[in-house]
Amino acid sequence: MTDTEAVDSIKAKLGNKPIVLVGLMGSGKSSVGKRLAARLGLPFVDADEEIEKAAAKTINEIFADHGEDHFRAGERKVIARLLTNGAQVLATGGGAYMNPETRQRISDTAISIWLRADLPVLMRRVLKRDTRPLLRNGNPEVTMRNLIETRYPVYAQADLTVESRDEPHDIIVTEILTRLAAMPLAPTDLTSSPQATASRCVGVALAERSYDVLIGHGLLNDAGALIKQRFGAIKCGIVTDENVARHHLATLEASLKSLGLHAGSISLKPGEGTKSFRELAPLCEQLLELGLERGDMVVPFGGGVIGDLAGFAAGILRRGVRFVQIPTSLLAQVDSSVGGKTGINTPQGKNLIGVFHQPSLVIADTAVLATLPPREMRAGYAEVAKYGLLGDAAFFSWLETHWQSVLGNGGPPLTQAIETSVKAKAAIVARDETETGDRALLNLGHTFGHALEAWTGYSDRLLHGEGVAIGMCLAFRLSQECGLAPHGTAERVSSHLNAVGLPTKIGQIPGAKANAEELYRLMGQDKKVRDGKMTFILARDIGQAFITRDVMPETVKAFLTREIAR
Repeated sequence: MTDTEAVDSIKAKLGNKPIVLVGLMGSGKSSVGKRLAARLGLPFVDADEEIEKAAAKTINEIFADHGEDHFRAGERKVIARLLTNGAQVLATGGGAYMNPETRQRISDTAISIWLRADLPVLMRRVLKRDTRPLLRNGNPEVTMRNLIETRYPVYAQADLTVESRDEPHDIIVTEILTRLAAMPLAPTDLTSSPQATASRCVGVALAERSYDVLIGHGLLNDAGALIKQRFGAIKCGIVTDENVARHHLATLEASLKSLGLHAGSISLKPGEGTKSFRELAPLCEQLLELGLERGDMVVPFGGGVIGDLAGFAAGILRRGVRFVQIPTSLLAQVDSSVGGKTGINTPQGKNLIGVFHQPSLVIADTAVLATLPPREMRAGYAEVAKYGLLGDAAFFSWLETHWQSVLGNGGPPLTQAIETSVKAKAAIVARDETETGDRALLNLGHTFGHALEAWTGYSDRLLHGEGVAIGMCLAFRLSQECGLAPHGTAERVSSHLNAVGLPTKIGQIPGAKANAEELYRLMGQDKKVRDGKMTFILARDIGQAFITRDVMPETVKAFLTREIAR
């Protein structure tokens, strides 16, 4: 797609909507915004300059004379007015998007783009100028670090995330244009599917490996168009399982065949046992027989098992073939399809062999969840609840009120839950792609859960999401016993998951009674073991998970013994 074609496509999608840039001071909103507006042939507006005009004072003077609260109130009014001015590129101040009213207004009327920058980049930029009122007092780096911790989880709710790096601004602008051109069409223009409704696009910002997660009802009918729009006339090899094939394969094949993209389909047996060496080698052979080249696509079409296995096959096939995830389970849509973790299980543990291989696109059609068995749907919900428990207390509270709607009717609450979950994961993955830091937070409940899955032989006695549910309850009970979390926190977590119909105790797993020593041994096979020490994700409260390697083995074994007896 030429630059002119991209601009025309973007402007057609925008209609009368503005593009709103959000991010911290120093992220380049004004510099990038001016160049983006020029490339699009749109006006550029700086919200801070408009605030100064309205107040007839500089921002520093407003802060000095009236305080931050007065400034924020004026900022909210000015941005509300600017959002009614039609298509434009609007740069907002660093705190503007933190206001829930402003954030909702932007979500309803604009396309938001978060210019995300790492701390060293921000500090190099902002220290060149001393005009930032929030950096006037104390240590600027400490202030900026605190702003990152507070604001980045909120900025992650923007429609797109683009890394603001130490590169020429025109390179960043070109990346924005590419991402905007690849966004799904507006609902009024949408697609060939009469069932399709408004979809959401969540960006996973990984520089040249960035990709979008599309979420909406009826997207499967348009998978071919969405793939061809981004990647051209390529060959696509579908990998699915027998259950998904029975319900949905014909729809996906028809979408790909109508545009000449279908190379063939491979159907495997369902279940965790398929994620194995036994299935990997034949799958690679079959993909090669389809004639897939390095420029073509593997299309995992199923739940977490298919996504992990086929993604791994794509990562090693011809030393790396691209792939498009089309997840068909709630668990896969909110978790395993996003972030590039692929792999297989061994008798020693879960996902111990694999590679980080990012998808090129994720298409999450909420309509396919209607055929998911209720038990599988509940298991996927455990991963949704995880995002609230690890870093978003408000989201967990929302789930406590709306969980029946999320699981019940496949409408807006389900889409909102999936989108919120994906945004949370995308923000963490963008910071720590290969799990050398806080990506480990996403394993809340998994150290215990994976051990329980291995103990049951990866059988139907315990689904992955059920293991995570028990594991999260164990993590919160251990946190509470260690005096880290307030009294009653673990009970609140268990109460909610029980209400949903998920297991919360080891004793609820059917079959033989567990053994504490055996479970501890299996926990020691976890990928996050460092220098012989287990990594635990514990919590100071709901929404306040943290990583630690300081839990003594004796403490864990005694805790497991008590839990088995519950």
